[in-house]
Amino acid sequence: MSDLKNKRVITAAITGSWPTREQNPNLSITPEEIAKDVYECWKAGAAIAHIHVRNDDGTPSTDFEKYKETIERIRAYKDCDICLNITSSGSVGFGDEERIYPLQKLLPEMASYDAGTLNWQHRTIFENHPRFLEKLGNALIESNIKPEIEIF
Repeated sequence: MSDLKNKRVITAAITGSWPTREQNPNLSITPEEIAKDVYECWKAGAAIAHIHVRNDDGTPSTDFEKYKETIERIRAYKDCDICLNITSSGSVGFGDEERIYPLQKLLPEMASYDAGTLNWQHRTIFENHPRFLEKLGNALIESNIKPEIEIF
């Protein structure tokens, strides 16, 4: 049991929703960049990759094709067994179905489940309506995806 006290689970959130290349020129934006950075983080000891995708201009996206390409590129690293966690948020203003669809089609091991609406950095409100949370919860159960419960 004392061995467990020293164990850690490291999650690498490669892009997130808010950072820009102006803030960090090393920010991964393309599926290829994200996958490469996930692989490097896995080699450095990360156990989970929290995946967001970006449009070509760097803005947050829920584009299924971007998620698909990113996940395929990560899974192409045959020696990499990192746990994939696709965000269920993406950013402010995305619809319920576009937030859930990539999860149900790509079947990551985990998906974020933000436990409520929150005020974000004095900039905006990020809404997670109870109606959405119920839909998301049911989709995760039906797809056998474990929730990463995020409480801000």
